[in-house]
Amino acid sequence: MTGSSSNGSSSDNSTKVNILDLSAAAVSSAIVAADQITALAGSNNKTNASTGENKNARLKIDGSFVTDADMAAQQIIVDALCNKVSNEIRIVGEENEEEMRKRAITGHESRLESIFQLARKEISIRYHGNSNSNSNENNSQQPLPLAQQQSKKKETQPQELDSDIEIDKMQEYEIDTNRVTVWIDPLDATNSYANGDYDPVSILVAIVVDQTPCFGVICKPFGYPGQPSVLDTGCMVVYGGTLLGAAYIAGSGRIQNKSSKQKHDLDLVRELPRAVISKSRSKGIQDFVHYLAEKGIVHPEPLLVSGAGEKSLRIITRFENEGLWFFPSRGTSLWDVAASDALLRAIGGKLTDKLGNAMDYSKSRKEAENVKGVVACYDQDLHAECIRLFLEGSWFPNH
Repeated sequence: MTGSSSNGSSSDNSTKVNILDLSAAAVSSAIVAADQITALAGSNNKTNASTGENKNARLKIDGSFVTDADMAAQQIIVDALCNKVSNEIRIVGEENEEEMRKRAITGHESRLESIFQLARKEISIRYHGNSNSNSNENNSQQPLPLAQQQSKKKETQPQELDSDIEIDKMQEYEIDTNRVTVWIDPLDATNSYANGDYDPVSILVAIVVDQTPCFGVICKPFGYPGQPSVLDTGCMVVYGGTLLGAAYIAGSGRIQNKSSKQKHDLDLVRELPRAVISKSRSKGIQDFVHYLAEKGIVHPEPLLVSGAGEKSLRIITRFENEGLWFFPSRGTSLWDVAASDALLRAIGGKLTDKLGNAMDYSKSRKEAENVKGVVACYDQDLHAECIRLFLEGSWFPNH
């Protein structure tokens, strides 16, 4: 899928796109798309929520589920990127564009415009504000534009210790359109959503410049325990990347990280990072994670988690000390990992395939499957050690 350009290339006339505005469009459209996802879930009707009656769940050719919510969410995001910023950037979404256009989604435009303007202001504060501040980076101490409007709730802070990870933000944000791609997973964990299990559900959007992810959005339409929602929406959003030199909770604070030396001190064995692995197809993966635990690298008890977005969010925010997503098999695609890749780069982490190679974001929608799996970690040293042990041990020879 693309905007109006068939391949996203417009080098002849050197059309520019403002990546800060594109980021604001990604954030705001994900928030508005979350409205559609929660509405179609029939959240006030438990019978429909559990049976999928409201969602029109059906199988795609590849055997995976798709619902009306997938299509509606992707349409909202694609239209926002094209109409608010540029229709000449390359856009790759999980869902088929022709089917996406069969049902027009309208009535959200004014809300999108309002949230887009707020997101622009907040991203501008993040980018142009005091980069050394670990708070809201708002010198006036006023609530950020996307801050929750309800009475303040107790929040679980992502990291309490000061970060010694410093990432330089991008100095250039007016970019030739032919250098830019946006990857979209409009509804990650569709199978769970269709069956009324909403905790793993996420919206994933990533901006890639010169084949390197620089900004990612993970939106949780149904919220996240202990975390603030955006405005009055009920959804929780994490965004950031090397564009901003950091990762943030929308309307709230910066996500911190600690160095590997701090985290791997022998006196902190109980704080070893926990692996998050798929609930399905996990036996061989569990064996390797147990091997890592025997080496004193990860916690001996992995967490079984559904959804690529949910796994990624956990190793980025580390609310329960999660630190590694290890999945050396087929089963994910580039739209599942691009946002996570961008966010991990902003906190000193790393995401590659099982061989340690960077993902190839030049691929088309039909080529997007991650055939060599995914290894993602909050810490580059830990990532390198996991890859080394995996390759030395000849694990999963048939994968």
